[in-house]
Amino acid sequence: MFDFGNANDGQRKAISAAEGPVLITAGPGTGKTYTLVQRTIYLIEECNVKPESIFVATFTEKAAKELITRITNELSNRGIAANINEMYIGTFHSLCLRILKEHLEYTRLRRNYRLLDAFDQQYMVFQNIHRFRSIPQIEIALPNGGAWKQAAAVCNYVNNLSEELVTPEELMADADQSIAALGRMLKEYRDILAEGNLMDFSSIQIEAYHLLRENAEILDELRSQITHLMVDEYQDTNFIQEQLVFLLAGDRKNICVVGDDDQSIYKFRGATIENILNFEKLYPGTKTIRLEQNYRSTSNILNAANCVIQHNTERKGKTLWTDNGEGDKVQVYTAENEQDEASHI
Repeated sequence: MFDFGNANDGQRKAISAAEGPVLITAGPGTGKTYTLVQRTIYLIEECNVKPESIFVATFTEKAAKELITRITNELSNRGIAANINEMYIGTFHSLCLRILKEHLEYTRLRRNYRLLDAFDQQYMVFQNIHRFRSIPQIEIALPNGGAWKQAAAVCNYVNNLSEELVTPEELMADADQSIAALGRMLKEYRDILAEGNLMDFSSIQIEAYHLLRENAEILDELRSQITHLMVDEYQDTNFIQEQLVFLLAGDRKNICVVGDDDQSIYKFRGATIENILNFEKLYPGTKTIRLEQNYRSTSNILNAANCVIQHNTERKGKTLWTDNGEGDKVQVYTAENEQDEASHI
């Protein structure tokens, strides 16, 4: 019999929902990380799922490290021998990079490729700005100013277009010349990457996606190995990340997504709240579990938050509550300036 420890009813349901599509809506302070850790342990201990068959995608490196540490400690406390290094735990980018490294010969990349950070990417474009300036109609897209400012604009365009899986060919075929110019910009940028055996941060996911879509044997191999997928902060995933999850899940559909539609704040980087709002439509029969008991705040804080957030038009709906008592009343303070605000806090 699995030991659920101090898990509440909602957490127990989420931990033991091992098969099929699962949507866990978890408000702040409701023990989301604890639930993910215990669900991983449940799959290994109770369902006999091999560690290397579990895929957990998080939003930040910090969150990934915390998950790894807590899972390792929990396995040790329960006396379960398992090699956590075999599990697929990390950010989407780190997991995609792992898949690419394991199948590099099937990609456009050659050995000793170089991975660009944000500065490297902009500097690369800066060095080749003449190639972008020579594109017909490109002045519509590029801002007035020097080469460095224009290089930043190019990077912004290509990163956003890549995250949405837009191809240069689709853009270049558009009747709108400004759109066609963006397509030529994207093609020129990707040509530069290919010539230099380079890969930027956003193209890590693109390369992994094309690797899986264009090599059925590799996709089948990963699908047979990875039987259970979990995605943290699902409200902050973008289009390509959603598509990668669907690809890996295949017909088995053992996808567990965890998120809070009231905390979607990364629209500027392509995240779309529709991913979590539409999950049940894409996967009929989804088990939807709400984690509403808050362990972090007092009832006065939660009541204030509930009153504010209930006016959002697009949300799945939940009401956070706590046993932590009323606490201090929520007060409004109007600061005269930033220094005054900092001093008051």
